[in-house]
Amino acid sequence: MKTSTVIAIVIGVLLSFACVAGAAGYWWSQSSAAPPAAPGLPAVWPSRDGELPRRVPMPSGEMLAALPAGSSGHVLCQALSEQRWQAVLGGATLREVRGGGCHLVTGSLDVVLRLDNLPATLRSPQSLTVSGRAAEVETSGAVNARLNVHLVDDEPNGEIHPYLRVDITRYAVTRPGLALDELATSIARGVIDATMAPGPDLPEANRDGTIAMKETEPVAGYGILGSPWPVVSWQLCTQLAKTLGTSVSAAKPKFDGRCTVRTVQAALSDDVTPRAYPDTVAGRPALVTPDVVAVKLDDDTSQELSFTGTGRDLRALAESVLPALLGR
Repeated sequence: MKTSTVIAIVIGVLLSFACVAGAAGYWWSQSSAAPPAAPGLPAVWPSRDGELPRRVPMPSGEMLAALPAGSSGHVLCQALSEQRWQAVLGGATLREVRGGGCHLVTGSLDVVLRLDNLPATLRSPQSLTVSGRAAEVETSGAVNARLNVHLVDDEPNGEIHPYLRVDITRYAVTRPGLALDELATSIARGVIDATMAPGPDLPEANRDGTIAMKETEPVAGYGILGSPWPVVSWQLCTQLAKTLGTSVSAAKPKFDGRCTVRTVQAALSDDVTPRAYPDTVAGRPALVTPDVVAVKLDDDTSQELSFTGTGRDLRALAESVLPALLGR
């Protein structure tokens, strides 16, 4: 073999090794890349699509998984006090409800919590247990972490969201000893312990959506506002039965915030298309027609309580039950 040929082969081999080494160095730097510079706390808060958390009652038992969409983000944001959030996240923390979830930011962290029907899809998850519930977590270097917790075994639907999801993005390593998977786990544990303290299981619904009746008084200061769907139904049934002078055993609650007593039905909705309320019932904006009385329950939400049925003056009925249902 000619000397020139041997030299060419050697040079080629060395170049190939250099390329491989360069590629390996590139992938290593990608996987261990430092987070981008911290943006600091935003100057404008809440963000354009966000709202500040409002006071809501804390659920217990399995009821966290059955919160109305308009309430779940507020519960998640306020599961921990402002001081506790700062301790967990390591600094001044801003909270907002956005897209049905809770969004928190510090000078170096961006955290999103939400209830969902499905877990986030993880590539290489690690299994663990969070407050006695099956969970999985994954991290992407020093920048991201995602965690799913399976809260209840009930099938997901419009009212039941069995998974808690936590997403974290880090912009600067201000606490070098803190691993993001550990932070995600701490956040989930704190929220679950605060919102799933010993309490009721989700009731089983029949084919028509009815659930067993449980006499339930409105939550002082809140009424039905912010309560899980079954609790709303039980509160509606309890107050309707009292006002109509019948036993609560005759009431027929449904899982989704509806109750029928005799020929009258009350139903809560949290996704009503904005409309005019030209009347007033129990001091709240209302729409009164011969067939329905619809009441806007709160100025800051789209929640509406409607009364339909026959055999009763619906407006007078609404006037009678609303104060208790509003927690007055």
